[in-house]
Amino acid sequence: MRALCVDAGGMKRAASLPLIFLFVLPLLTTLLFVLSDAFDLAAWRALFQHPQLVAGLELSLATGTSATLISIVLALLIAAIYFERGKTSKLSSQLGLMLAVPHLAFAIGFAFLMMPSGLLARILAIGTGWLAPPQWTTTHDPHGIALTTALVAKETAFLLFVLVGVLMREDITQSFNTQRLSAFGLGHSPASAWLRVLVPQLVPHLIWPMIIVLVYASTVVDMSLVLGPTQPPVFADVIWVDINSADPANNARGAAGAVFISVVAALVLAAVFVFTKAAAPLFKTWATRGPSKLRFPALRDSRESGDDVPGGWIGAAKWLALRLFYAAVISTLILLSFAALWPFPNLLPAAWSTDAWGNVAAHLAPLMTSLVLAITTSITALAIWVAWLENVSQRFDQFILTLCVLVLGLPALLIGLGQYQMFLLLHLTGTWLGLYLAHLLPVMAYMYILLSGPYRRYETKWRDASTGLMATPFQFLFGIKWPMLKAPLLSSAAVGFAVSFAQFVPAQLVAAGRYSTLPIEAVTLSSGSNRALTAAFALLLMTPPLVVFSAGSYFGRSRWRTV
Repeated sequence: MRALCVDAGGMKRAASLPLIFLFVLPLLTTLLFVLSDAFDLAAWRALFQHPQLVAGLELSLATGTSATLISIVLALLIAAIYFERGKTSKLSSQLGLMLAVPHLAFAIGFAFLMMPSGLLARILAIGTGWLAPPQWTTTHDPHGIALTTALVAKETAFLLFVLVGVLMREDITQSFNTQRLSAFGLGHSPASAWLRVLVPQLVPHLIWPMIIVLVYASTVVDMSLVLGPTQPPVFADVIWVDINSADPANNARGAAGAVFISVVAALVLAAVFVFTKAAAPLFKTWATRGPSKLRFPALRDSRESGDDVPGGWIGAAKWLALRLFYAAVISTLILLSFAALWPFPNLLPAAWSTDAWGNVAAHLAPLMTSLVLAITTSITALAIWVAWLENVSQRFDQFILTLCVLVLGLPALLIGLGQYQMFLLLHLTGTWLGLYLAHLLPVMAYMYILLSGPYRRYETKWRDASTGLMATPFQFLFGIKWPMLKAPLLSSAAVGFAVSFAQFVPAQLVAAGRYSTLPIEAVTLSSGSNRALTAAFALLLMTPPLVVFSAGSYFGRSRWRTV
């Protein structure tokens, strides 16, 4: 027995070592380097004297908070429709493909779709008779509307993916259905039941995703470089210019700005928390008042319409519009990548060419770099988390979850800057190892959040049954447990691949100009005049994640079928 205990302790230590050296220590050291920037008083004075500080910060907060709020409302509305119809599972695969499209690639396609000579204007020209592009400021507009719209399209899909994951849990589905029927029996409409009974129970599941969305939307760099305002720019772009400056004083001011925007984001979240607490009694008073015939157009009362389940044309139309939006963005990129001559108002190019793709084929180094990083980091993270979840007690999970949320809840600018400073001291900037470690951090955070829940909820009765059949631990893992968990294993690996593939800030800083990844190339090209080449690189940026997501969805299907 003592030997078994010693062996178990050894397994636990062995499972912890890769996690400590590849995730915990790099993250904590990164945060220490970031904290050192908070004590440079000269940098702070320079920051508060920056002429674009106030305007840039206002733009960042406006675009970030509005994108977050709109995304939450749309996600809850679409989820309501499909949950009421009993078709929640049908959203999952389509949402996975939407999430596989990197933010940067989507932003580039959105810019080409919405620009004055873009595909949307050409479609409108059919009815209006335009012979020249309209004088619209549809990208880089001074109010950040284009950036906000693109963020809403991406973050709605993310929040809806979170909601679908919750609503597809069998225990929650059964509980919600029972509560809905009880609410109907008390005279509540479907809309009232959703808002008063179900949404308050869904909100706790959305707290961390909403925080991640708000921080990301308020501090995003690559999308704002493609779509955001320029005079003044959003505050993240102001910081980015300083960080990449050759002047050490500007670098210090950029570091102070990264800390400052993190503090501001924390204050916004604190204000939201205080407001929510203050409004809770009012909501409780309203929610417990009934019965209610509350209606909103997205849901109609099935008892009046005679349908089996409530439906709603507005919510369904919003989901259709979101899918068409993604399809239009991708179609625009495909057409533009093959366009040699595309005069306005032609709906299709007047001449076609493969020159852009020939240029891409001649410069495959960025693609290979991104592929190798995505494959190695996702495999490493999967191996580390499986070893951890198999060998380490669940009571330590909260500590790891806190670190993962810290990685995702802090601005990428802050994390990337801390990594750059640490790697500079360790002589890892401009090296493969430094680039690999910089990509590994967010990959591990995302994959743990996705994988830990399904893995920990795995029922022990299957292990007991295999033990009764004299199966070895390896037979149980390879023959029973991992095949049953292949869907979350493959989906988390696909997300890790996509996250690594889309990294821009850490790659740009740590690569130090010695390596180039696809996001770096795409951002560089987006400011140039070769639209066909930019479109080709944007398509190349989204294709591998789409392939990996599709493969994960296909191979993650259960081999057992309900008879």
